[in-house]
Amino acid sequence: MEFRQLKYFLAVYEEGSLTSAARRLNVVQPALSQQISKLEEEIGRPLFSRTPKGMLPTREGEEAYTRFSGIIRDLETASQALSGDQQQIRGTVSIGVVASVANKALGETLQKFVLKYPEVRVKATGGYTTDLQEMLRTSRLDLIVVNAPPHLRDPRMVDIVTEDLCLITSSDTGMEFDGPVSLQRINELKLVIPSQRHGLRLIMDRAAAEQNIALAPRMEFDELKLIEDFVRATDYFTILPPIAVFRALRQGHLKAYPITPDIPRRLVYVSNPARPLSAAAEALIAEIREDMIEYSFDVERQLRDENGLSEV
Repeated sequence: MEFRQLKYFLAVYEEGSLTSAARRLNVVQPALSQQISKLEEEIGRPLFSRTPKGMLPTREGEEAYTRFSGIIRDLETASQALSGDQQQIRGTVSIGVVASVANKALGETLQKFVLKYPEVRVKATGGYTTDLQEMLRTSRLDLIVVNAPPHLRDPRMVDIVTEDLCLITSSDTGMEFDGPVSLQRINELKLVIPSQRHGLRLIMDRAAAEQNIALAPRMEFDELKLIEDFVRATDYFTILPPIAVFRALRQGHLKAYPITPDIPRRLVYVSNPARPLSAAAEALIAEIREDMIEYSFDVERQLRDENGLSEV
């Protein structure tokens, strides 16, 4: 089993076709196909099903990817570090992010990142915190950006930003509030929020339970973009972290009100302690962290200005 074969296998798995993988690796397709066949012969089982729609991984292929992906990325990281080639950051970064980051903020960050680091390939996956944690544990991801309880301290977690959830509504709804809004009052509104399988909903329910309140939304959508579009087009309200809808807030399509008492959402990134981050991964998370802080600051300032709040 050769390093080249494993590298080729990962490319075919991630691209889903021999043509795209060959283009990515800058090799001819017959040579790539030959190496995949040799790897399958050595393992003794097919790793892909060849179909008209592409290369679909078999169950053994899924398991092989889980086992090999972390090893290959570690070898690439070690090779770059030992070669002393630190001027040109390159490589592949697999990152998982919760929906409240992936919704809008991550897209803008990645647009800037690819211009700054053209030799870095990014594979971004959205999902729920528990799913992303499992993918990190099995080395399918290099790092994850997830929600964490405000008081939980874990050496694997590095804080990115902490922001308070807000009451969000359309700017055209006609209803306004003087100052922060209580959860009791919010619970009387036409509310659309994520379901209880969503990490943000757990934060909301925990805060409501502390005040002996059971949230009673009329609608539950787990897709945050769907919630944003629904609120913009109706007289419904939602509870979300401002970063999740920062662009619509900045453009004036949505309006945010602070909630009392505060409901903090803590955003952290986590990596596998057994596998050091590559230079490419460190560069990416640095960009994400910087942008999240900037977005949070901008929205907080806008929130203060629109609601006449003094700066603390």
